[in-house]
Amino acid sequence: MQLQFIYPVGRIAMPLFAFIFGYTLTYFKFDDFHSVYKLLFRLLVTALTSSLPYIYLQKGFIGFGLWPLNIIFMFFLAVLILYINTWKTEYRVLIAVLLFIVGGMFVEYFWAGLLLVIFSYYFIKRPNWQNLLVILLSFLLLIDLNGNFYAFLFFPIVYYAQFLDLKFKRIKHIFYILYPLHLLVISGIKLLNNLQ
Repeated sequence: MQLQFIYPVGRIAMPLFAFIFGYTLTYFKFDDFHSVYKLLFRLLVTALTSSLPYIYLQKGFIGFGLWPLNIIFMFFLAVLILYINTWKTEYRVLIAVLLFIVGGMFVEYFWAGLLLVIFSYYFIKRPNWQNLLVILLSFLLLIDLNGNFYAFLFFPIVYYAQFLDLKFKRIKHIFYILYPLHLLVISGIKLLNNLQ
């Protein structure tokens, strides 16, 4: 069984999930430490749970497949940076920038993914050309990472989505189950494929 179709789907899925995650964070109360702690804890548990199938699916097994850390670690880091930006200390920008630079070296999609999540959040809060410009920069960085332009399909999908009148019942925290589950399913398919 060939799995080539999964690659382009993944290149579109990542920016969509990053944008949606940034969008949902606009409803989040970053001034409530207890809520921030619970969100970071959920993300960390999901990231760790997803690590084993994620490592198995890595192509090059750089650093035994531990690097880069899966995308949930990137979401975790983005939330942490956004939270730090709400601090009252004058050093918050310096701390956030250092965390962005250093942490971005270790997570999937690196700085491109972080920029996309963080500035999707800021763009929804304040739609302006500066925030949109950083989002476009993140997509240019994704071209280099992906080696293709599939991620740019994000823009027509998001644009036309506003015209759809879809009603879905919200299932709280379903993402935290579906992400590791989908990696397990793909890992199972890969294992069966390798056994043939």
